Amino acid sequence: MNLKQRRLIGHFLEMLEKRMENQGVQKINPVFLKYFTRTELIDIVLWLYTNYDKHFLADKSDMELLELIGDDMNVLQFTIHKWNESISSLPTMSQDEVHEFFDAIQIDPHYLRDKPVNEWDEYDVSNYYSILFKHGKTRRVFAIFTSDVDDKDKYAVTTKPSYFFDTQQEAETELKHLVKKKNFKKEDLKIMSLWKIN
Repeated sequence: MNLKQRRLIGHFLEMLEKRMENQGVQKINPVFLKYFTRTELIDIVLWLYTNYDKHFLADKSDMELLELIGDDMNVLQFTIHKWNESISSLPTMSQDEVHEFFDAIQIDPHYLRDKPVNEWDEYDVSNYYSILFKHGKTRRVFAIFTSDVDDKDKYAVTTKPSYFFDTQQEAETELKHLVKKKNFKKEDLKIMSLWKIN
């Protein structure tokens, strides 16, 4: 599924959320016990109530977790949050993420698995992205950045692009729109390709 299709589904999920708000849904359907693992139910509760302790929730039954979630609307809002997060998620290259990835794919020991991420050079980073891509974990996308962002900093910028494009042509069309409608100058913006988590 390409990014445009994912954004369209996200739009319909948000429309459903507005309809449910208008209907005032105040109960939860036990069908969610079929669709969410126990860990996911705990994640929903922790997302809803940041003051809860994970250890406290470990003693709760699945049905009690569902009761804490409260209603279908909360499940939908969590689903929309995760959906939008997945559309814009980039590899973080944390040491834990790297270990998890290499452990999950179970290939012969790879030098990157135990090499500290903060010691990686450009070749290591490129190699890692290539391995992620070969295992279906990432794909190449395009994004619009301000012109002061260097290629080496595109993953580290604090204000990451919220919108990615499947093709360079789509990104160029949006860039033209931004220049025409949003008072940007062409030289203020640029398109760069980057890897996005699938």
